[in-house]
Amino acid sequence: MILILAGLTIIVPFSIGIYTQEVLHKPFGENPMSTEGLIVTGVFSVLLLGIILLVVARLKLRTKITNEGIFIAYPPIRKKWKKISVEGIEKYEIRQYRAIREFGGYGIRKRRWRHGVAYTVSGNVGLQLWLKNGKKLLIGTQKKLAIKSAMDKLMEGERE
Repeated sequence: MILILAGLTIIVPFSIGIYTQEVLHKPFGENPMSTEGLIVTGVFSVLLLGIILLVVARLKLRTKITNEGIFIAYPPIRKKWKKISVEGIEKYEIRQYRAIREFGGYGIRKRRWRHGVAYTVSGNVGLQLWLKNGKKLLIGTQKKLAIKSAMDKLMEGERE
């Protein structure tokens, strides 16, 4: 719905401007742009919105849990894997979260206060980590049972 509204806020004013100048033969606005300028600017704006939508559509949070630790990537924004070593994890839990209330939305969210850093795409379930350096990290997941099982194995090996 937001994307449709964004598209309409671009297309409608340019369409009205072109109609006003070409059909009604009246200048559009106090400092009118040429019809060609309206068309070029409108097309450029729609293309820019399309590129932004393509980037957003390609966002995918990737999480790997190995014996070495937890690895996070968020292509195309963060292509390199970020490593959280096992030794740096104090405790963890799988929990429900409210992305907007706790972090101000989805994505890579850094709140320097109470809630810490979040890597989320959608949903409301995540792996909450409390790190030994005092920081908190939340990683969103759609695979609650799989991540719980992997973390149990990972942290069990750390205790031995």
